[in-house]
Amino acid sequence: MSDHSLVFISIHCERGPDAVPLGAASVASFVQSEFPRIQFLEAHIDEGPSRIFYRLSQLCSSSVSSKKRAIGFSLYSWNRGLSKTVAELYKKEYPGDLLFAGGPEVTARPDGLSISEGGPFSVLIQGEGESALKRILAAWASGMDLEPSIQQGSVEDLSRLPSPWLSGLLEGSLSSRKGSAGALWELTRGCPYGCTYCYESRGNRQLRSISEERFNQELDYFVTRKVPSVFVLDPTFNADNKRALTILDQLLDKGRDIHWHFEVRAELLNRDQARRFAELGASLQIGLQTADPGVSARVGRPLNLAKFKQKIDILNEEGVVFGLDLMYGLPTDTLQGFMKSVDYAINLYPNHLDIFRLSVLPGTVLAEEARDYGMDYEPEPPYTLRSSASFSSQNLERAERLAHAVDFFYNKGRAVPWFNQVLYPLKKSPTQLFLLFADFMDAKRKPWDANLDPSYPPSREALILEFLHGLFEKQKLHYLLPAVWDVVRFHGAWARALAEGISTTIDCNYDPDQLFGSGIQDLEEFCTLADMSPCRIRVRPGRDEPEVSYLS
Repeated sequence: MSDHSLVFISIHCERGPDAVPLGAASVASFVQSEFPRIQFLEAHIDEGPSRIFYRLSQLCSSSVSSKKRAIGFSLYSWNRGLSKTVAELYKKEYPGDLLFAGGPEVTARPDGLSISEGGPFSVLIQGEGESALKRILAAWASGMDLEPSIQQGSVEDLSRLPSPWLSGLLEGSLSSRKGSAGALWELTRGCPYGCTYCYESRGNRQLRSISEERFNQELDYFVTRKVPSVFVLDPTFNADNKRALTILDQLLDKGRDIHWHFEVRAELLNRDQARRFAELGASLQIGLQTADPGVSARVGRPLNLAKFKQKIDILNEEGVVFGLDLMYGLPTDTLQGFMKSVDYAINLYPNHLDIFRLSVLPGTVLAEEARDYGMDYEPEPPYTLRSSASFSSQNLERAERLAHAVDFFYNKGRAVPWFNQVLYPLKKSPTQLFLLFADFMDAKRKPWDANLDPSYPPSREALILEFLHGLFEKQKLHYLLPAVWDVVRFHGAWARALAEGISTTIDCNYDPDQLFGSGIQDLEEFCTLADMSPCRIRVRPGRDEPEVSYLS
């Protein structure tokens, strides 16, 4: 079958280190021995259908002529419509080629994709696609006429699947992204939980892992190629404590130079895990979704707030970098409930807080229950909630505005080290502060990002300080402003030196050794006891961490 060629197309939602066609490569590596002539086309949604079709045509015309050609698309919520349009353009130009598709959108909502329903695809593959695609291609290569069909994938034995990384199929993806290249690493499939809003709730819940031999070979692959970052795709990495600790020990032994990112369940965290995460310098993403136990229970996520906080406290005590996820619009949630969730999350000191509006994904339990909660949502991807019985469209817009403020101020403003310290004397909740900041930005009467100056790295920091200055003045806390300015500017300079390699010179009102050396948290107490000691410092990149030098 060496004279039959395959082309796999992956259209990414955004550019970045995690834009890796791993799903397509996993399927392709399984059929590679029978169909060695495999090519990949990676595109992005901002290219548009005409540009992607042109690139696909160029790829096909430049390849060595073959007896037959099959084109496979990976369909996700962000690229369903775009992929369908590209496939339609291709089908019109090359009617003799086989077009097939797989991915979450095919599994959840196949309607309108097959030729039999006016779509461009001859074959659709639902679920895990390795074995199903092998059967389809064998029939196609033998000359059988393939009737339009939906093929159901098997539950694969991961220990017997070949590695998409070791196959060489992803070498082009790594080289094309050069310094920004990252890797996605699938160690297990299956999720033991049943969150009703998630595709995984309808998948196989049995955890299946890759073989130990493959694990070691792939780890050596990442280390040898000096891949800067690896995102481990396990939905719950710490579902099996013993396995998680064994893997972390192996990463500590071989992969300390790689930045590792994991998704974990907070309730399953323990001190042993946290210490290894900290030593590895890994970052964690943790799904909180809501701080309302009743709402959480309705989506299949029992929540004990005290236990959740206890586990997060372990991460903070051990110095682990972590982020939390929140979702607004969940069944029976309200705007006030969402605001309480934001306050709860911020008080756990996450390094970032990612907030999303609920999407009612087809094929999930929640999609079947949506009518019970009065949910109205977009019928096309990304299936965004428009309103529900408990969350009006106006309140969803208010929640979105609050989420925007959190991202602009807390996440991108790198406010984590100083946020609660500055917030305390204001006697406000986090959400009250974020909403006041939203008012401040809206008053400028232009899109928030339009206020930033790309040529001036501290421009976001300057906006935040302008806002804080006015707020402290209004509350007659002007005597704290010199310390506020020092705290915000110093941490901003530190973050730029660490993350971007930028040096910053700062005129300080207090001696930084006094302000930061003793873990000062109460600014009012500090300003009452400390004398001002103006000085100029420079914060610059260092070998292990930023270096501070006194200029005057």
